[in-house]
Amino acid sequence: MRWRSRRGLLELDIAFQRFLARDFDTLAPEELEALSRLLDYDDPHLWAIVSGREECEEDDLKGLVELLRKV
Repeated sequence: MRWRSRRGLLELDIAFQRFLARDFDTLAPEELEALSRLLDYDDPHLWAIVSGREECEEDDLKGLVELLRKV
């Protein structure tokens, strides 16, 4: 999961590295599954969501997105 969090977009790479350092060890199994699905998004779309320019349309990913926005 940590390897998949490495992104080509520097802003995302920084956000995910901070998120993983702070929150990864406390994630529940369903949150890990949500993270896996979130990492399937392409970088521009994912950055738009994490940066708050777009809202995440998947309800079960919104909690994880909120955690990412706090880093």
